[in-house]
Amino acid sequence: MVISLAIFYYLYLVILGIFVLYSLFNIYHLLRFGFLTITNILVIIIYLAAASWLVVFSLSVLMTIDWSRTLIDLSGFANWKSFFNFNINIHP
Repeated sequence: MVISLAIFYYLYLVILGIFVLYSLFNIYHLLRFGFLTITNILVIIIYLAAASWLVVFSLSVLMTIDWSRTLIDLSGFANWKSFFNFNINIHP
């Protein structure tokens, strides 16, 4: 069994999904319950621009990594029972 580096990529995507849901939740509350002023709209636009830039930048950096590389190779433990096969001979 081989565990690849892609585990970290999938973990990143889960965290990114949580970030997007959290951002949508916050933007909804800023629009719904905040004062509808130019400052509020400007803060939302700056937040969306900065968050979008960070996501695009991080994804572009992550696309340069070979995610199929092996992180842990457990194929050597296929015959693990023979490791614990102790042959103790006691002769009187």
